[in-house]
Order: sequence, then structure tokens, then C-alpha cells
Amino acid sequence: MTPIVALLTAALGTLTSVKGLSVLPADDRTAVVIEVDGPVTIEDFTLTNPARLVVDITGARQSLPRDRFTGVNRGGIRALRVSQFRPEVVRVVLDLEQPVQYVVEQRDGAVRVTFPNPRGAFDPWYAPGAPAAAASRSLDGAGRPVVLEAAPPSSRPAAPAPRIDDQPRISVFFKDAPIADVVAHFAEFSGRSIIIASGVTGTINADIRDQPWEDAFEALLVTHGLSAREMESGIIRVDKTENLREREKVEDLVTRTFTIRYANVDSLKPAIEGVLSERGKVTRNSATNTLIVTEASSILEQRIAPLIAQLDQRTPQVTISAKIIFVDRTALEELGIIYDLKDTEGNQLNKIVKGFGDTDFDGVIEPVDVDVVRIGGSSIAALANANDRVASPAIQLLTSLDLGRWQLINFLEALNQLQVTDIQATPMLTTLDNMQASVQVGEETPIRVIDVGGGTGGGVPPRANVQMKNTGIILRVTPHVTGDQVLLDLHAERSNIAAAPSDIGYTFQKQESKTQVLVNNGETAVISGLTIIEKSRVRTGIPILMDLPVLGGLFRKSTEREQKRDLLIMVTPRILRDSEF
Repeated sequence: MTPIVALLTAALGTLTSVKGLSVLPADDRTAVVIEVDGPVTIEDFTLTNPARLVVDITGARQSLPRDRFTGVNRGGIRALRVSQFRPEVVRVVLDLEQPVQYVVEQRDGAVRVTFPNPRGAFDPWYAPGAPAAAASRSLDGAGRPVVLEAAPPSSRPAAPAPRIDDQPRISVFFKDAPIADVVAHFAEFSGRSIIIASGVTGTINADIRDQPWEDAFEALLVTHGLSAREMESGIIRVDKTENLREREKVEDLVTRTFTIRYANVDSLKPAIEGVLSERGKVTRNSATNTLIVTEASSILEQRIAPLIAQLDQRTPQVTISAKIIFVDRTALEELGIIYDLKDTEGNQLNKIVKGFGDTDFDGVIEPVDVDVVRIGGSSIAALANANDRVASPAIQLLTSLDLGRWQLINFLEALNQLQVTDIQATPMLTTLDNMQASVQVGEETPIRVIDVGGGTGGGVPPRANVQMKNTGIILRVTPHVTGDQVLLDLHAERSNIAAAPSDIGYTFQKQESKTQVLVNNGETAVISGLTIIEKSRVRTGIPILMDLPVLGGLFRKSTEREQKRDLLIMVTPRILRDSEF
């Protein structure tokens, strides 16, 4: 190591670290707090078109994990940039919405920039990934220090993802302009340090009108076969695309560990593998939910790190309340009259009522419970509607009429029944956006399935398998949050098992609905409604007589059945905000 390099290394080792950056509300002012761990010297100035405030911190080095923070958008600040402007100078650039009158001061291990807040109240912002200080201090309206306890990293609001509209917009016209002049113009406009590699020549013709400067700059470079890469120091280097690719092939490989906070490493790994170079490699550690990436430094910083930051986002959670209502109503009406005519001295049909008679001719009348058929002599007996009676009648009316040796017995049976079954289920579940969740209240029923082709001959019997069938209340749903609405991919089911009328075993009665529906946050939607009405009417009785007007009702049995089944499924999604997690 040469003496000059040794001296430079020793000097850099004693520099103060810029280790934190935050934007805080201070009454009616905005405070930008730059945390340092030692003494520094401050120089500040402003730039216009667009409005920028530049703070140069001498005797410091940049220790933040990132150097560009777009999308801050609070307290009059659009974005923040931090770079190692010179080996001993850290430059902090505030992209402002408008020019401001500001105050810069240094105290208690921090450099503070304060100016009137043009936007009203806002939430504090912290540089993502910066080490948490014990406390961040701001100033009140009178310039007194105010201590604001720093939120723990897990509860700090993450910086919003970069948005194109947050970039300063540029309007410019180039006519046969050398590339060096074009690059210099963009460097001046953006306040960034941009250099051109040797061998990059040519002219540019372009007419850009009110476009984000980064997009416009990239489009111009791509059109002329050029690309830009930002180095660790924050300097942007412009070179031919093929040259940059060749540099990537010979660039030293570095290994970096990314701790994934919200996503699963198994789902991120394929996406990262898609952007690696031929030399790159990525492995995962499921126990700690981390990705270990080995890649060229430029690829790691320009492709991998931004991609992981974009994919590892906090996913909204959705609570879904469902209501499944099943109503089964059965109305039954039955009316029947039975006639039994007996001859106490002759024929008797004793199927319903036991008869009486002298069956052994000893002069004694005795009960008779079997049919009696007399061959000799005149005799008559009759039995009508005996084989089709009302089951479990609600009323029975019995009349008896003696006609000498004959006895006429009448049964009037009636039933009016209403049976209502009301089943209501209100399952509720919470799941992440785009993740399926399910809930079941019921049972698993084993079903024995005979494989007729299982036997191979030679007396080998068919093979039997057991399959499990889920029954009960089943709800499966996958939510997709779109703004303040939720797209639900939903399957709702109510099922039960019943014995089959034949030897096949069981039948499954099922009511289900499969649909996709877009519902506002907190709104209830009816996703399924079904009404089934079954009516049946049965008449049995004595031929001819049962069809007589008015009197026909005395010679027949009438059964009327009406079954009505209603199914109603309602669902209510509710997006959980960060404060409700």
C-alpha cells in the first residue's frame, strides 16, 4: 500500500457517518433531520427550475443503505437524495415543491433543516432500512428542540413505492446536439453527477415535452444504443450497452443477504432467478426467510435490490363475513275415510277391526281376528280404502252402525302438517390479498368404492377403496384488493349425506354457488339466491264413486304435499388497514 493510499484510507476511517434521514412535522414547519455520529461542517445553497435545497456535509461518509428516496411527498418535499459527492463530503439534495425560506442548524448529533410547511399535517417519514436512532429530534415553532420517539422498525411507515409523477418533469428540444451536451443538460437539470465513458460519441435530435426526466433520459440513451448505470457513489455512468454488459461479465462477484419481511422466499426465488446473469446464483433460507444472492455488484444494486424491494411489499388483509341461509318448508295435507262392513253371522274381513261371531256354532259369540268366508248361505262383507291410510293422523273419527246381523264401521282420518327447517351459518375468515382461505363446519364421510376391475381372475375378489367426502358448511374464497373494492373468487356450499333408497349406499344433497363478484369495502352482496318448490297430489279410492261430485270425497283418500326450499348466500368483505393488523 502506497503512503498516499494509506493516508487516504486512514482519513476515510475517521469520517463521521451519515446514518439516518427523516422528515418530521414541527408545528407549522417541516423538519428534515440528518443523523450523524460526530462533528461535521455544513454548507448549503439552493437551485431553481426545479426547486432544490442542497446541504453539503464535510467530514462525513454516506452510511445509509440507499441513496435515493422518491415518493416522499410530504411537508413540501417531493424526494430526497444522498450521495458521496467527494471522498470527504456527503451531499443531501431536497427536491422541493416550491422555493422556501429555510434554516439549517447542527446540534445533538443531527443536522436539521427547517422551513414553513406548505401542505399541512403529515405523517413522519424515515429512510427505509436506516438504523433506528434512540430518538429523532425536531424543532417547534419557536425553535426549541422537541424529542420525537422513533418508531420501531416494524411499525414505521414504509416509504411509498416510487411513482413516475414524483420525478421532476422536463421540456427540452435538441437539434444535432452532441451527446456530451445532452448529458450535461440532464445533469444540470437533475442535480445528479453524470459522466460519459470514452468512445461514446454522436448527436441527438429530440423534442421532449413535459416528461419525467429519468424516463426521458433513459429513452434517449436506449434510442442511441446507450445505457446508464448508477455507481455506489451515486454517480451515473453512461456507456454503450454492449460495453456495460461486458463489464458485468468481468466484474467481481459479491454476495448479499436480503431479509424478506412480508413475502415468502419460495415465491420470490423464481422471480430473482429470472433476472440473474449467467454467473449469478440465488439460494434461500426458509428458516430465516432470507435470500442469499451472489452476483456482479452493478447487477445486484441496479436490478436485484430494486426488484426485491418492489416484490417484498406488505400485502393487505381482508376479513370476509359470509351468511348462508337454508330454509326447508314442507306442508302436508291428508284426508281419508275407511269403510268396514261385517256380517256377524257370515263373511267378515277382519283386517282393521276384529269381528265377532259364532265360528264354531256353539251359540257363543267370540272375537275373530282372521277373515271369515262362509260358503253356504247369503252373506256380504266389504272393506274399502284399508290399504291406503293416513300415517300418524292428527284426528281419527270412528262411527259404528248396527243393521241387524250387519255392522258398518267408518274411520275418518285427517292430517295437516307444516314442517320448517331453518339452517343458518355465518362463517368468517381473514386472509391475505390473493391468498385462498377456506373454512368447513361439518364432517368427513368415508365412502366405500368397489373397483370391479380390481380382481385379476383366479378367485381374486374385487378391490374396495375408501374415499373421504367433505360435507357440511364449506366456504372457500380468494380476495383480490383493487383500490377500495374487493374482487372475490368464491365457492360456498351446504351439503349433507342421506341413505340411498337402493343398495348404492349414500346420496349427497348439495347446494353450492361458484362465482366472482366485485364488492365495495364493507358492502354486503347477495351472491346466490335459489327457491325450489315441489308440489304433489295423490288421490286413491273406490272406482267410480271417488269421482262423484261432492260425494266423491267420502270414497277416496287425498294427499297434497308442497315442499319449498330457499337458499340465500350473502358475503361482506372488509379491508383491514395497517392500524387494524
